[in-house]
Amino acid sequence: MDKKNWLWISIFVVCAFGISFVLSKTAKRITGERDIYLSPCPIRIVSIDYYSTEILCDLGVVDKIVAIGKLKKESPYYQILKSKPPVGGDMTNVNLELLLGFKPDLVFCWKGQSDILKERGLNIFPVGTYDVEGIMKLVKDIGAIVGKEKEAKKIVSNMQTRINVVAEFILQKLKKIKSRPLVYFEAHSLGKSRSSGSLTHDLITRAGGINIAGSEPVAFPLLSQEFIITKNPDVIIVEDYGATPEEIKKRDGWKNIKAVKNNRIFVSPGYFTGYTPRCLDGLEQYAKWFYPEQ
Repeated sequence: MDKKNWLWISIFVVCAFGISFVLSKTAKRITGERDIYLSPCPIRIVSIDYYSTEILCDLGVVDKIVAIGKLKKESPYYQILKSKPPVGGDMTNVNLELLLGFKPDLVFCWKGQSDILKERGLNIFPVGTYDVEGIMKLVKDIGAIVGKEKEAKKIVSNMQTRINVVAEFILQKLKKIKSRPLVYFEAHSLGKSRSSGSLTHDLITRAGGINIAGSEPVAFPLLSQEFIITKNPDVIIVEDYGATPEEIKKRDGWKNIKAVKNNRIFVSPGYFTGYTPRCLDGLEQYAKWFYPEQ
């Protein structure tokens, strides 16, 4: 091989090494449940998952969001986000052609949407089910991807402070009361509850309660009326899109449940159990419901 060819080969090797070195220093890799490899700071983001959308807003990167999925009017960022084009939200109504038309660098989506989006060649960040620790990791992961590590660290630090305050509150209460209240959580219909492996269970436990569904084998169980009545919960929490406290009180066989007799049925806003830092509003309120001031 003549010197000219060797020279070109040498130049190619050096350039390839240089590009590889630069990418290794600038690319972001998030591993674990997700395994994505990005250039830093994606410019065009589509966020189908509304929890990720809220976290992106918390981190101050609204300008990078070119389209969104569902938008809830109770979102603290509703006024900011309502002008963003919608592409659909759940696993059955995402408009793929519209989504592709935005040419996103990254798509935040639900885990159940992963396969179909990958098939279209999209770079995705799938979101699943989390407990409180998982939400803090989610914030850090998203912060790392969008170049907002400092902001994410501050959010997580604030979350940890709030968690510690509640933990100390419960510790002091249990020195006097000694027993924890039994709690029945109801979502959108009778018996629909949450068990270990869910954020709701984690919040109930951290707030000093005992979840009557905690031993169920699945994270989102369906409890029978007989089971609920037999457990005789001290507190009933129902999400705001479910039955009203008045409807619960009128159910057959429920009048002797402690929570009903003592009027300890509480309505929980949906965001209390959403996968964002605002879930700690739920933690703090649950602790107050479980241990009211004497």
